[in-house]
Amino acid sequence: MNFLETIFLFFSFQATFLACLFFLKKKGDKIANVIFGVYLLLFAYNIFFNVLFWSNKLFTRDFISLLFTNIATWILYGPILYLYIRRAVTKKKFRLSDIIHFVPFLLYLINFSPYFLADIDRKMVWLKEDSWTDKVYYFSPHFIKIYIGIMLLYFSLIIKFLKNNLTSLNNKRWLTWLVFSYLGYVISFTSFFILKYYGFIEMGYDYFIGFLMIFFIGLVTFFSFMQPSVFSGLSMDKVIPFIKYQRTGLTKKYSLELKFKLLTYMQSDKPYLNSELRLDDLAEKLNLSRHHTSQIINEHFDSSFFDFINHYRIGEAKKLLRNDHNLNITEVLYACGFNNRVSFYKAFKKFTGVTPTGFKLGQKQAY
Repeated sequence: MNFLETIFLFFSFQATFLACLFFLKKKGDKIANVIFGVYLLLFAYNIFFNVLFWSNKLFTRDFISLLFTNIATWILYGPILYLYIRRAVTKKKFRLSDIIHFVPFLLYLINFSPYFLADIDRKMVWLKEDSWTDKVYYFSPHFIKIYIGIMLLYFSLIIKFLKNNLTSLNNKRWLTWLVFSYLGYVISFTSFFILKYYGFIEMGYDYFIGFLMIFFIGLVTFFSFMQPSVFSGLSMDKVIPFIKYQRTGLTKKYSLELKFKLLTYMQSDKPYLNSELRLDDLAEKLNLSRHHTSQIINEHFDSSFFDFINHYRIGEAKKLLRNDHNLNITEVLYACGFNNRVSFYKAFKKFTGVTPTGFKLGQKQAY
């Protein structure tokens, strides 16, 4: 095992250790933590497998049974990441229909079962005779296309899901980075097999895929130990403050003053009741630039402008629904600053967990 392979092995163990920490983590969503831990384990095992392959230890009696097991990671990356993001964003529980995400994995097990169920002696004979590919469909271009297709399918599903469900800045940058790091892996994976298929590289030259994986693990490690709040829903601006607002000219003291000035304005003047309220309006009131006003909202309230305003609007809506039972839903949404029913229902469900109708019925039952 050379120095480079030792480095890869180190990151494999590091990812395994980090995954265990996520399994044991008590803060945040425990289910989401476990799913993300599994996602890390897939990368850890993929790297470990590659090290065995590069060092030729994979083809010894000690490790020959692991041959073909790396394909499981190729198939599971997409579904596991999709389920993690869905859980992190919506907190939805698993449904029986979610089993469909693991159908390709089941088919993989069936396809490779002749090899997995064989004893070590038989596997070593197949290795010696170079006949194991007669037992399963492994490097057939047709099957590689299927693996790549699964990866790209889940990337598109995740992008569509985030587009429909992730509207605030809270953890948006983290999840976006996570998704595009997955896309980077898919692109490098696809590029490798295209180059191999046309004879430009040999099978053992997939180091660049490994480098991408250890880069991902390194960043996750940094976030976990240096900025663990990222996994509890904070935006990446909180996690990596130098990404944004690096040179804003706002001191900490002045920033706090502006925070309380904004709070006072929101509570006394209730500008959120104006459906045409824009970030520029708040900036003018605070005598700040649009950029600095956005910074105040992001840093002190961990929110986007629209979520910050909608938080107040939903608070007003709850008061109206609680105290004035004669108002219908349409009257309430316009009274609290919304200008359409769809955005009102979406925001109300986001901040309360129930629909306006459900909240109103609950208030009536309370009386």
